[in-house]
Amino acid sequence: MDNTEDPVQTQDIYEEKSMLIVEQLIEQGIIEMESDTPVLYHVPTGAKFDSAVNIAHFHRGWEAGKQEK
Repeated sequence: MDNTEDPVQTQDIYEEKSMLIVEQLIEQGIIEMESDTPVLYHVPTGAKFDSAVNIAHFHRGWEAGKQEK
């Protein structure tokens, strides 16, 4: 099986790009962040992260899993 044409791109997420993704997801209400803590909350799953890169990867994987169903 050839995985070079993976429709879900996750390896290209670096710090700057992850911040843009997180900002977009916050605007969409998918991610919430309390003002007094640096914890990012993934609303659909309840998962919590302290890294924009980690939550961006997680969200992409979560979206991919939803598409496969």
